[in-house]
Amino acid sequence: MSKLKKAAPWVLPSILTGIAVGWAVDAIGGILAGQAAAPFAYSVAVLYDAVWLYALAQETAHRRQGSNARLPKAIGWVFLPLTVAVLAARGLLAGDVLAAVVGALVPVLAKVTLVMAIDRDRTRISARAQAAIDRTRAATRDRIAVSRAVAAARADETKAAAYILRATREAEAEAVTVTHDAFERYAEVMDQHPLPAAADQLPGLVSDSELEALLSGGVPEGVPALGMGGGGQSGTGDGTADGTRQVEAMKAANSRAVALLAAQVYATNPPPSKRKFRETMRAAMNARSLTGSWETIDALYDREKALAESSGGQP
Repeated sequence: MSKLKKAAPWVLPSILTGIAVGWAVDAIGGILAGQAAAPFAYSVAVLYDAVWLYALAQETAHRRQGSNARLPKAIGWVFLPLTVAVLAARGLLAGDVLAAVVGALVPVLAKVTLVMAIDRDRTRISARAQAAIDRTRAATRDRIAVSRAVAAARADETKAAAYILRATREAEAEAVTVTHDAFERYAEVMDQHPLPAAADQLPGLVSDSELEALLSGGVPEGVPALGMGGGGQSGTGDGTADGTRQVEAMKAANSRAVALLAAQVYATNPPPSKRKFRETMRAAMNARSLTGSWETIDALYDREKALAESSGGQP
């Protein structure tokens, strides 16, 4: 019984609002149908009345909870004269003054009865209570906004960490791939240029430290300077023997460097011709201050060619 008593004031406003909405849809759609297709015209009319109904519903909700309803009320009062004008114009265009007056009066009656029902049903509170409600709502909105900002920041941090981890893993995988390719290339070169079975066939390869010392004009490790004994003093006798050993060691280092250079010069695809090999070798030897006769260069070319043919014809 209490629910029926509470709903009774809303019966007449609801009926009048329904009639006004239906009449407005028919009037607006009929007017626009002369300018556009009927489905488009009536869809515009439906959207117009939907906005009007939405404003009325929002005004009702705001008044019930005692909050500010300025925007819904403004929209409702703006749409009311527009609707009245449209209904009156539809009746006048049809040549029926009575229909124009009644049609214009229906939305006014709907609006008036709806305002009376809202005023009767709304919660009446003091200005102080309304201010307290507004402060509580503002604080709640602030907390919600801060919570959303914190959640967004944490999500961004998680995404950034995931991106950094993915980039790190990709870099590690690329480094492993490059290292693997380098080892394969090294193994391929070693297979194409194996060391001789006997040590007397060709001087062995020179080490990096010996080659660096030789090319920079120094003395490889373990070889004393010319004219210097084991203790670094100049003299004769044993010093002459040490000098001879140093010269022999430098010659051996020179031969090994020339052999290594020959392997590098020949390791091209396709292999160089003998004339090109001789020119490149001589230019590289002069740039590195290495010595060697043309016979030595030709012998190295023949050796590299034989090694390439024995390994399958690859350089």
